[in-house]
Amino acid sequence: MLRSQFRWSIRVLAAGLLVLAFLEGCGSSDSSPPPTVCNTGASANSCCAGTNSATACPAEFPPCPQPTQPTLCTPAPAIASAEKAGTPVDPAIVAADNNFGLSLLNTLLQTRSGNTSISPLSVSLTLQIIYNGAAGTTQQAMAQTLQLGGLSTQQLNSDNAALQAALIDPQVELSIANSLWTNSSRYPVLPAFTQVNVTYYAAALGDLAGAPDNVNAWAATQTNGLITNILPPGNYTNATAAVIAGTVYFKGQWVSAFDPALTAAAAFTLSDGTQTSVQMMNQAGSYAYFQGTNFQAVRLPYGKGRMSMFVVLPQAGTDLGAFVAGINADTVDTWESQLQMSTVRVGLPRFTTSFGASLQDALTSLGMGIAFSERAADFSGIAPSTFLAGVQHATAVEVDESGTTAAAATTGTIGVTVVGPQFTMTMDRPFFYAIRDDKTGELLFVGVLANPNAG
Repeated sequence: MLRSQFRWSIRVLAAGLLVLAFLEGCGSSDSSPPPTVCNTGASANSCCAGTNSATACPAEFPPCPQPTQPTLCTPAPAIASAEKAGTPVDPAIVAADNNFGLSLLNTLLQTRSGNTSISPLSVSLTLQIIYNGAAGTTQQAMAQTLQLGGLSTQQLNSDNAALQAALIDPQVELSIANSLWTNSSRYPVLPAFTQVNVTYYAAALGDLAGAPDNVNAWAATQTNGLITNILPPGNYTNATAAVIAGTVYFKGQWVSAFDPALTAAAAFTLSDGTQTSVQMMNQAGSYAYFQGTNFQAVRLPYGKGRMSMFVVLPQAGTDLGAFVAGINADTVDTWESQLQMSTVRVGLPRFTTSFGASLQDALTSLGMGIAFSERAADFSGIAPSTFLAGVQHATAVEVDESGTTAAAATTGTIGVTVVGPQFTMTMDRPFFYAIRDDKTGELLFVGVLANPNAG
């Protein structure tokens, strides 16, 4: 059953924080009628509590306050409808998210070493929400980078609603939450963009006046404290139209837990050939397994088996970066199809890892640099004169004998192009002029032009 916070229990552990803007509407608790966001014929930030009209707000419904903490508009009609109807998940949206996520991981690995982890679901949802407000060549570049293929914006949103509704597994915990934070008094977000966030993504509404503290507090709550500082410090009231925040949180128990008594110190060989000591968890059992030409793969299930950790181990001496570069969504699907139940002795390090970085350079490398251009970006579907000022991503993964907990956060900040005062200076009357050495200040020539035609 859909929960009031639109947190869907599943065994994926990821918290993706999407930061965008304060939706032009307000929410209610589960005990009150679901609100409808007014997006036409109504003053900004007004609500039609308990009405079914999104085109006009009766005068008796006053404007909504702009809370420091977000107000949840729930339920998201499209998600609730997809859940009720059992709408199947479109393979096209899964392929898009997976291929984009693997391309992003590969791009990050080209410029960094060490532990790197991302949440394709988190980053994809964040950027796809922002994509709703893109236009022209900006939209085209984002569609190519996000590998959306022929998906229309309407199909994209409907597919995401069905995906969020489908990610339910009572045996694990998966929470997906989105929020929209805006500066509506100075840079109002278009009501149509707000409506998309509420209808398809169950976005909560927040005010950028308290950013980044209130956004970070919201993310920390949604990720059970694993992601606490996803939105960087800064002034978000002067030149920011919106921040989109979305979280994904996963906690799953192994179908077959590792016996802590069998965990022991073991050597782990690093890429450079040196070794370090780790706490290696051990067990033997029946697992889905595949032996490739230069790797081994195993599926370690969570809960009742719907979710799993898919581990691929390249043979010794293999360049990990080159190996990952050859992986795409079809590769993973092919490997999964070749798994066969076998008796496997599994050794898996107990580990805790975290990752955090700006994604601007990687996304630019993947083809959507125009979105970050203050002059060329076109997000006219969000607010006038806006651009993608930054995308931040963070993850945390904890693996032990009992299972896995993971969170990821992604923020997309929509900046406002600030244009200074414009002046006009037409030399249509006599004027003074000087030819000057600007390094020394020496005047080389001075004069007055009284008549350009007098010679």
